[in-house]
Amino acid sequence: MTARVCLITTGQPSTNPRLVKEADALAAAGYDVRVVCAYWVDWAFEADRQMLRPRSWSPMYVGGLGKAGLRHLWTRARHRASCRALSFRPDSPTLQEQSVSRVMPELRRAALRIPADLYIAHNLGALPAAVAAAAAHGARAGFDAEDFHSGECPYGAPVTLSAAAAEAIERRHLRCCDYVTAASAGIADAYASKYGIRRPVPILNVFPLAQRLCGLGETHTDGPFRLYWFSQTIGPDRGLQDAIDAMARLREIPLELHLRGSWQPGYREFVLARCRALGVDPARIVSHPPGSPDEMVRLAAPYDVGLALEQPVSRNREICLTNKIFTYLLAGNAIAGTATEGQAPVLARLGDAAFSYQPGDGAALAAGLRRWWVDRDRLEAARRAAWRWGEREYNWDAEKDKFLDLVAAVLGHHSTAAMAAS
Repeated sequence: MTARVCLITTGQPSTNPRLVKEADALAAAGYDVRVVCAYWVDWAFEADRQMLRPRSWSPMYVGGLGKAGLRHLWTRARHRASCRALSFRPDSPTLQEQSVSRVMPELRRAALRIPADLYIAHNLGALPAAVAAAAAHGARAGFDAEDFHSGECPYGAPVTLSAAAAEAIERRHLRCCDYVTAASAGIADAYASKYGIRRPVPILNVFPLAQRLCGLGETHTDGPFRLYWFSQTIGPDRGLQDAIDAMARLREIPLELHLRGSWQPGYREFVLARCRALGVDPARIVSHPPGSPDEMVRLAAPYDVGLALEQPVSRNREICLTNKIFTYLLAGNAIAGTATEGQAPVLARLGDAAFSYQPGDGAALAAGLRRWWVDRDRLEAARRAAWRWGEREYNWDAEKDKFLDLVAAVLGHHSTAAMAAS
């Protein structure tokens, strides 16, 4: 009998590449895959439609399909009310869960209606739903920790009710999971240390080889020196000030900073004002709309240098390892990144493909970029080294076997190959 796996997320597939990769891997291995998700942002609707066309699995959306719908308005009102009520009843499990996610009750109801052998939660707001459905159906539960959720509160800030709720949800439900995966070794260690659970299995934020171009493009010897950074949201505390500070020190170089994502309200104006204050031409900041997860590697390929500028503003940001570095490797970008606890070991291992600097040190970032601009042979070597790292190690074709073997072990299968043949 084909094993059934239900993946649950608080967002849309296009906003959760890790879920998409897991769903694809499970479907290709012969599992019956279901996905429960929820509206998050308008741009992801079209991205979802394009991304899902060639896939054998399809998502079930809960909680309304747009900001103007009655169901969406109701869930938003309930979420706001739950957040307010939490201040009066901070120990209420129901209020904790409803304050963490707008659609937690809808996710739970949908998951309970889907019989499965394994329920996998992506994002903290989906964890209670996965655990409840697994208990109701006598099934297994898994959780993918892309972030250290209870460690997202900024250093020096008072612990908020939402942060306390996140910790309570983790403490209540993680022990009920049959396995936990994490996006970095640091996140895995943090969860194991904090809650005494078995160390989560690190599954890196890498991408399939099929998403890269056929070959590495030529290194540009004329025209602007193009830097690239992407995220779902372009906002503060993401290291962009380091990039602008570096550009101010490199006025003799025709630099362009290309940013892909949705601007947080007011932040574009802040960035442009910062540029003007430092003597950087605001026209050198080039904005691009968000892209589909399937296209992120190809979208990065035309640029010279990929920026991974994580800032240690919280414990989570200090130990996280996002998809930026691994996207740049597959795209063949040279990489400049901050030496945070999460990124430093990988950047050091990459050797000539990358350089690192201490967060906030715009002078060091500028010095590294200047070396590549002056010595195009060195830049070419960095790009070729990045391409090779992506090809031989940092890709989903290799990484997915760890995930599939973990699922097979949890479900009692001998191997992923045996599952695919059943």
